Amino acid sequence: MNFRCFAVLISVLQLWLTTVTGHGLHLPLYRRGGRFLRRQAANLTDLDDIMHQVEARYSLTHRQIKGNHLVRQWRVKEQEAEDENDENLIDVAGYDNRWFTQLEIGEPRQKIEVEIDMLNPDFYTIATTSGMGSRYDPTASTTHVPNDDTVHSICKSPSDIFHFPTHDSSSSFSSLRLTFPICTPSKASRQSLSRSGTVLGLSPPASISPSLSLSLSRLTSPPLLSQLHNAGLITEQIFSITLLDAESGILSLGGTIAREVEMTKLRSTIELEHFGDPSASPQWVAEQVDGQMEQRMPSEMKWDEHFKWMDVRGAKGWWTGLMAGVWVNGVKILKFQPILLDINSPFILAPALATTHLYSAISGSHPLTRNQTQLPHHGAANFYTYPCLNPPVIVLELGGWMFPLPTGHGVLTNWDAMHGPDGGGFSLGKKDTHSHHEEDDDGDDDDNRDGGSGFCVGNIVGRYVDPLSRMEKEQKKQFSDSGPGLADTWVLGEPVFRGLGVVFDLERDRVGFRTY
Repeated sequence: MNFRCFAVLISVLQLWLTTVTGHGLHLPLYRRGGRFLRRQAANLTDLDDIMHQVEARYSLTHRQIKGNHLVRQWRVKEQEAEDENDENLIDVAGYDNRWFTQLEIGEPRQKIEVEIDMLNPDFYTIATTSGMGSRYDPTASTTHVPNDDTVHSICKSPSDIFHFPTHDSSSSFSSLRLTFPICTPSKASRQSLSRSGTVLGLSPPASISPSLSLSLSRLTSPPLLSQLHNAGLITEQIFSITLLDAESGILSLGGTIAREVEMTKLRSTIELEHFGDPSASPQWVAEQVDGQMEQRMPSEMKWDEHFKWMDVRGAKGWWTGLMAGVWVNGVKILKFQPILLDINSPFILAPALATTHLYSAISGSHPLTRNQTQLPHHGAANFYTYPCLNPPVIVLELGGWMFPLPTGHGVLTNWDAMHGPDGGGFSLGKKDTHSHHEEDDDGDDDDNRDGGSGFCVGNIVGRYVDPLSRMEKEQKKQFSDSGPGLADTWVLGEPVFRGLGVVFDLERDRVGFRTY
């Protein structure tokens, strides 16, 4: 894609894609807390803390055999097994570095923020007394229908009208009544001090595989995609995520934006090439777009033929699979790597050994020692630096196709180039040369040398050697089951979604990729 036209593409897509179209329901995505990285030195202490929080979420599950399947289930704390006010059900909304969308509900309409969660399938709202967060008020909606049936010990199952804008008119909406569980912690519980909010779970849901109905669902209510599909608002139980820049994107339910992106790119190219040409009327441009679109994406071509597909593998419950290879500067250095896709990880996390292999193939890179990072945690993340002016070319082999990561300077939007970190799309920021000084055996000042040559911290970070034991040590919690089984797994987080269209097919257990 020509990133010089990326700003045009973003503005056009954001203008009309928040709609219901023939290709699904398209909603805006926002990053809570704004962009993750700015033009400043990498704060390794903050980055390490954020990474610990991400790893802790994965440590909340374990694998178990159910029937003929290996499934993923929530881990149970022995001392809290009887506590109905589950903090992992309640205290999950409103945190920074999470992606969310917005929905309108009820009459008069309330706009609520909806957190995206790719690690569970449940769709519900949280109502606490803290006064914090984005709260849905059922008493203020005339279309709210109470229902005392419980889908969890602290969750009832009422319904209300949701309003989705259509593409036909900015004032036209498609309204649909949906089951919308409300979870309220007991007033005596400390969870009543948590933020209110709404969660949209997008992991493979229970309804697709009835035999696994209790794998990761905490609630017995239907997921959102199942409700939209049963109501006929969408025809496919799929969703796709495309990040347009560092703090916004598009969530498509029941479809993708592949066709819309190609049309927008074509229209922008044709209009720019014929700018000032009196014969280039809107009708003529539309005819040119239609003609070229028929060549690129014939109308008889099925939607899934626009993507390269990877089957979901491993313990059922998350979007896990197998990455065929990792290429650095044209050389394949790793093959057959297990992966987990999670938009709420701001990093690409890799096993420690894989991280060592990857950075050893990058000229000028070197690991940051514990003395250099000054990180307090035992088994802290493996951060590496590379020359800011010479970012590597890294390609991931997914679905039998090669997808380059946005690592260089030329793949950034203007806003990224002006306000993002030094070192291009691969950078977490420049190595701080003023916080700590360490002398090598030869007496040289290591930081001064790095600062003079301009080293940046890479966004592929080595995972903790044993995040489960670390969490148990620090939080002193005992669990009744085994670990999550992710020690050798890559977590493909937010950086991978930049410039890629990723579609998740819940019915066929597969993930599709396409470069935008």
